[in-house]
Amino acid sequence: MWYLQAYDNDTEFIVEDHLLHDMTVEIVKEILGIEDGDFELPVIARKNDVPLDKVLEFAKYIDEPIEIAENCEYEIGLFAD
Repeated sequence: MWYLQAYDNDTEFIVEDHLLHDMTVEIVKEILGIEDGDFELPVIARKNDVPLDKVLEFAKYIDEPIEIAENCEYEIGLFAD
């Protein structure tokens, strides 16, 4: 399952963890404007940084409301459940 995670910049702990429903690697690549060849590992096999201005583009794949925390860094990744 794909998850959007927020890491607090002060503590570096995960403070938000959102399951992304119906997410695919193609959608991730499109929203972030990246391709597998851009990195050493393919997009599906790595955590990907999400700029603050792209976080809300993932919101439609989250069941609960989300607010952007300015003091956080966001990442998206595929994890086994």
